[in-house]
Amino acid sequence: MQILIFEWLTGGGLWIDGDSFHCGVAIRSQGKRMLQAIAQDFLIAGIEVILPIDERALGDFPATDGLTLYPVSQEEDLGACLKNLAVGVDRILLIAPETGGRLLNCVQWLEPFRGKFVSPSEEFVRIASSKQASFEFLQAQGFKGVSRGMKFADFGNRPVDNFDFPLVLKPIDGVGSEGLKLVEKHEELEQLESQLAGSNYWVEPFYPGVSVSVSVICQGNEFTFLPATEQVFNRHPFGDFIGSRFPIHKDLEFRARRLAEKTIRLMPPTKGYVGLDMVLGTAGDQLMEINPRLTMSYLKLRNVCSFNLAQRMLGQS
Repeated sequence: MQILIFEWLTGGGLWIDGDSFHCGVAIRSQGKRMLQAIAQDFLIAGIEVILPIDERALGDFPATDGLTLYPVSQEEDLGACLKNLAVGVDRILLIAPETGGRLLNCVQWLEPFRGKFVSPSEEFVRIASSKQASFEFLQAQGFKGVSRGMKFADFGNRPVDNFDFPLVLKPIDGVGSEGLKLVEKHEELEQLESQLAGSNYWVEPFYPGVSVSVSVICQGNEFTFLPATEQVFNRHPFGDFIGSRFPIHKDLEFRARRLAEKTIRLMPPTKGYVGLDMVLGTAGDQLMEINPRLTMSYLKLRNVCSFNLAQRMLGQS
């Protein structure tokens, strides 16, 4: 069996973004570490792995039995490249940021091969990639555990006491703590109204509590819920992700699992790895976002679970 694994930051996506390869070193390092880990786990399971790799990053992936690297240059049509590679493989795993529709674009490029996917479907990605779409979808089903919010453009036309300060502003399709802004008083909000005019931002209350992630491996309507981990950042309340803490207190584990189960069972059936980020607080537990892709929690979970997570993504025990 062969699997094609494409990761945006190391697989040639930066050619499309027009970013310097030496910018965003931290986030590119995260992508590389995730890709190396998941590729290794498939190789351990006896699966041949095909990796499109930005030609500037080839040195990060030494030759290994069962691993085939496909160099991606600036001149390459990335969509066409992935389609060509998809023809000859049995399974496909896509990893990309939701920002700017990157992950959705990848899914749509390979839509003719959707039967090979071991990562979320277009319908799932379309909902999960947007804070607004996720909120509206879950709210329409009567789910009360999702962080309430609204488009910042609409918020400016409503009474500010819709939400108490502090408030949080974030890109509607942002990833992790990217672009998060904590607004603690009205004067700050007025300044941001002009700065963010026309921007695609989401506003919601600030929920104090413990930041927790629950990862789920989906096989249609069957789920493997992985242990909850605490998300650790380099500053409070928002910062760069630096790692996952495990184990967490049993009460927090129970609450996180309960919220994760309610959420994922309401979402459209899908396949593959999904990460659910939440805040567990004294005033209640809130789902913050749904990540329709592999997340950094994988690096911790692959070492604490008694089974090969990559095999489980293939539906194998």
